[in-house]
Amino acid sequence: MKQEVGISQGQLFFLIMQAQIGVGILSLPFAVHSTAKGDGWISTLLAGFVIQLWMMISLTLSRCYPEKNFFQILRNLFGKFFGSLLIVSYVLYFTAIAGLVAVLQTGLINKWILPLTPFWIIYLLIIIVAVYLAKENILVIARFFGLSTGVIVFFILLVATVYRDADISYILPVGQSGIKNIILAIKDVLIALTGFELILLIYPMIKSKQKTAKTLTFANITTVLIYGFLVFTSLIIFSPEEMTLVPEPVLYMLKAISFEVIERLDLIFLSIWVIPMTNSFIIYLYQASKGLKELFHSQSHAPFVPIIVLPIFISGFFLQNKFLIEDINKVFQYIVFIFVFILPLLFLLIAWTKKKMQKGKKYESS
Repeated sequence: MKQEVGISQGQLFFLIMQAQIGVGILSLPFAVHSTAKGDGWISTLLAGFVIQLWMMISLTLSRCYPEKNFFQILRNLFGKFFGSLLIVSYVLYFTAIAGLVAVLQTGLINKWILPLTPFWIIYLLIIIVAVYLAKENILVIARFFGLSTGVIVFFILLVATVYRDADISYILPVGQSGIKNIILAIKDVLIALTGFELILLIYPMIKSKQKTAKTLTFANITTVLIYGFLVFTSLIIFSPEEMTLVPEPVLYMLKAISFEVIERLDLIFLSIWVIPMTNSFIIYLYQASKGLKELFHSQSHAPFVPIIVLPIFISGFFLQNKFLIEDINKVFQYIVFIFVFILPLLFLLIAWTKKKMQKGKKYESS
C-alpha cells in the first residue's frame, strides 16, 4: 500500500494548532462565563493541562505501534471484525463532527455577513472548498494550514486594540465563582480544544519523530494561550451582566472597534476567519476518509471524501433550527468525551497489557 508523504515537525505544529482552533473559539468566552463567571480564564488555562496529558496519552499509544496509523492500531488490538467495527464508529464520529462544524460555520456566516443568502448556498460553497483540499495528502494540507496561520496572528492583533476599554474589576476578586464552578467550566474548554487526536492518525507520516512531544506541547501551549487571551479579554471588556447577553462576545468586541477609514471590523474579520473554521472541517473530513480507506484497503482516501460529504450536505437541510443545534451540541459533548478522551486511554491500557503478555510468552518460550 502506498505510503503518504511525510511531514516535518513544523508542519505538525500547524496541523495540530489549526485542528484545535475553529468555530468554538468565538463563543467560548460566553460558554465558560455561564459556569465560572469572571474566573473563566482560569478554567481555560487548567483545561490546557488536561489536554496536554491526553496529548501524551495519544502520543504514547502511537509510539506503541510507530509504523501504524490509528485505524491500523485498532485492527491490531481488536482483530479484523471488532477492529473494523471501531473504525466504522470513528468514521461516523468524524463525519458527524465535520457536519456539525460545517453547520455552525454556515450559521455564523449567515447570521453575521450574508443574512439574505440562502443557508444551503453558503453550506454548499464551504463543502466544495473543503472537499477540494481534504482529497489531498497530509503534506499539502499541512502547507495550507501553515500559510493560513497568518489569519490567527491578524486576529490577535485586532482583538488587542480593544484593551483601551478594558476594566479589570469585572474579574475581581479572583476565585469568586468557587473551585467547583471553575472545574466544571473546564468541560466547555476541553470540547473547544479537541482536534489534537489527529496525532493518532498522522504519527507514522512524521519524518523525524524524536521531537514530536515537544512540538505537540508547543502547539498546545500556543492554542491554550490564544484561547486564554480571548476569554480573558472578553471578561474584562464586557460586564458580567453583558456577558450573559452576547453569545459571540469576540465578534461583538470587534464590532465596537472603528477606525477613520474602516468600519465593521467584525465583518472583515469573519470574512477572513472563514479559513480557520474551514480548516477544522477539512481535517475531520480527512480523518473520516482515511478511516474508509483503511476499512476497504484502498490505495487512496480521495474517492471517499465526496461520499462522506453527501450525508453531511443532506443533513444540513434539517439542521437550521437554532434550538435543535443547541440540543445536538449538548449530546455531542458526551460523544466527544467518549471518542477523544475515554476510548484512547482504554486503547493504551489494552496495548500495554497486550505487549506485556507478548513479552511474557517470549520469555517463557526462551
